[in-house]
Amino acid sequence: MWAHECHRVWLDRLLFPEDVDAYMNMMRAGIKQFPDMKEEVIFEEPLVYTSFVAACKGHEATYMSIKDMEDLRNVLEAKMAEYNENVGSMDLVLFGIACEHITRIARIID
Repeated sequence: MWAHECHRVWLDRLLFPEDVDAYMNMMRAGIKQFPDMKEEVIFEEPLVYTSFVAACKGHEATYMSIKDMEDLRNVLEAKMAEYNENVGSMDLVLFGIACEHITRIARIID
């Protein structure tokens, strides 16, 4: 979760590859301070956390890691179908980056 939060606060705002490289080097240096942490586990993709997937499945809205992007896409498509049925027509293509952006927007709104 620490890496996810850092990515949302810093990495999402970086535009240039050299800035991304400097950020990732800083993150790797931070991880080295905790020898029991493995970089490949910390930065395992997808590095996405949200609370609405659990809530949509009838569980408590717990901020948790999304391990399966297809699961996230299915929840978002179901919510879009519910919106289209009750409010109006919104026909979006929910490709991977769009799904990630929706989780960021939901995080900001929360």
